[in-house]
Amino acid sequence: MVWAFLGCGSRKEAPVAPHGLVALLDRWEQANSTLAVETGQPTAESKPTEPAQTTQDAQAARAEWRDEGQEDGPARGGTEAYPSSSETSLPAPLLQDDIRLDEEGQGGTTDLEPRAPAPASILDLNDDVPFERNAKGLTLDQTINIVLLADPELRVGFEAINQANAEALTAFLAPNPTINVNQSLLPLVRPFTEDRQGGPPQLDVGVEYPIDWFVFGKRAAALQAATLNTQISEAEYADLVRRRVLDATILYYDVLEAEALRDLARQDVRHFQTVETITRRAVQAGGRPRVELDRVRLERLRSEQTLREAQRQLVASLAALGERLGATQDTPPLQLAGTLETIEPILTPPSVREGFELAFRMRPDLEAARLKITQADAELLAETRNALPELVTRFGYTRQFQRRAIGFPDADSWGVGLDFTVPLFNRNQGQRARAASVVVQSQAELRAALVGLYAELVEADQALRTAAENVRAVAQDQLELATRVRDTLTQAYQEGGRPLLDVVDAQRDFRETTRLFIESRADYARALARYNATLGTRLSP
Repeated sequence: MVWAFLGCGSRKEAPVAPHGLVALLDRWEQANSTLAVETGQPTAESKPTEPAQTTQDAQAARAEWRDEGQEDGPARGGTEAYPSSSETSLPAPLLQDDIRLDEEGQGGTTDLEPRAPAPASILDLNDDVPFERNAKGLTLDQTINIVLLADPELRVGFEAINQANAEALTAFLAPNPTINVNQSLLPLVRPFTEDRQGGPPQLDVGVEYPIDWFVFGKRAAALQAATLNTQISEAEYADLVRRRVLDATILYYDVLEAEALRDLARQDVRHFQTVETITRRAVQAGGRPRVELDRVRLERLRSEQTLREAQRQLVASLAALGERLGATQDTPPLQLAGTLETIEPILTPPSVREGFELAFRMRPDLEAARLKITQADAELLAETRNALPELVTRFGYTRQFQRRAIGFPDADSWGVGLDFTVPLFNRNQGQRARAASVVVQSQAELRAALVGLYAELVEADQALRTAAENVRAVAQDQLELATRVRDTLTQAYQEGGRPLLDVVDAQRDFRETTRLFIESRADYARALARYNATLGTRLSP
């Protein structure tokens, strides 16, 4: 996987999104525009129309989507904040067809006859349970991969690796030789002759080459420091990937939690709509007082307000995830394939000491901190060697043109030499002091990182253990028991055998139990993601 917590090796190109993905999303949106859409929730009297048959472009777009790793395109089931491709691209009104005026013209109440016949039992409403998701859509791994491909900061981090590789290449290169060509002793105002001698003119060709980089090991020290800088850039890039994986995972479970809470609020509204219908009929028959109907209406209004807030939170969560995914107004609606119902605390974390040792080995930011100390030592060695003299060797060839100038045959000669500096005043004291300070600074940064790691690990460990206990405390059996109690009391209330207060209390208990069930599993999933990110690796149960 792209997002595995592994050290990054040398790469030739960055993991950027292919150009075909943008075109694919555009074609998918164009294909969606050819589908018949229908806004709003379906009623009992009118069944929703099926989408029109897709055109060849839509089929081709779906085939290309599957090639990109998304089977059968975006899911049609899912959230209301980002409707499916068979719906309008704008969010549907929140239960707009559920909220009507009563016969007295008061807003926010339902008609004496509901929009759909009341079920024989509240059990008929259980097909709309929370956290039940369509199997299609983006999985967690797919979401993480898209986030990593769409994040421009990862490109920035990757270019830092390329720059470090370029610096290492520069440090590896040997210095270039210098060639000197000189023509000297030429006549200025008159020619040279045997009678009036001068010169003789000569041609000098020389080659200079520094050797101090080899003799004193300056190049080797610089290359070691540059190579360590490349490894630091790779470790920092891996740490950036680690943090982006954590961000994507948190946002993914935020959306799943918001979807489940939205579904719970919707079920709560429908439950009170059903109870209101039962109460209204009982009031019309004279079996119950009018105040009970008003009490049910108040409960329904509260549940509708909760539903609106849940819808707002879902839209906000989807927007945050969409931002990480690089979504725009032309991007198809987001659909997630995950569910909170299957999350169980199956991981037993190691002790804090064992986790600390594991994180010390696996965390890329700590690896970068350790490499910075080694690099600081290498830079100190390089600056110390740079204080040594500069050595330059010379080799020269000389041609003297003597025949015309002095009457002797022309002569060829050669020579060698060595130039070197004498470090009397400048011994690179400033850079050596700076490098020594960087060594101390890097060691202090590692100690600070270890202190922060221990505090982070203790917090993540306790959060994971607490979340696991909360998940075990609110088990599936308790949720089923709360559902059964609510349904039984509602059925008994419909038959006139129980007071309204029992039904309201039962619904409240069911709502709170379900909410705790949803939040505990979402908290556990997030706590596990943070714990794995703190360790720098995924633990297997």
